Amino acid sequence: MQFDETSTVSTVVQGGVSATAVAFLNEALIHMIPYAFCAVPLIVLDLYWGIKAARHRKEKVTFSRGFRKTMGKIMEYCCWIILASTLALAFRKPWLEWFILASVMGNELISILGNYLETKGLKLSLKNVWALILRFFGKKIGMELSKEDTDSVLIEVKRDKNGRFVNK
Repeated sequence: MQFDETSTVSTVVQGGVSATAVAFLNEALIHMIPYAFCAVPLIVLDLYWGIKAARHRKEKVTFSRGFRKTMGKIMEYCCWIILASTLALAFRKPWLEWFILASVMGNELISILGNYLETKGLKLSLKNVWALILRFFGKKIGMELSKEDTDSVLIEVKRDKNGRFVNK
């Protein structure tokens, strides 16, 4: 078997690129482990309260639908974790990883809270959640918001005959 110079150079370049990619992904994988452990309880809680909320809405709850949604959520979390870790490593900005995953996991916490409150007959008003957050952190920096501004975060609701929310 005869080797020419172009095939040798091509093999060396491919090997170098492969080794660099593997080293980069290996470092990114190490950064992903804590986030994967944080995602597991969020997925389990979302499944639990999602089933409870669906039963409260009198929807038919099937194992296959819950399993399919949970598997989809696991894949989404894996993609978000990989994206956040690789972007943070590529740009050498560790805060980027925290920002992306805090946004994703914060959204999941809001979903869990919404499902929980729905089982209690309450609905979360997201437009006023920011007012509540500002009120909480405003006290720390000396800014005050009135109680009336933040009282409408939770709205008591009832359902019509079709199962849709109706404000009381």
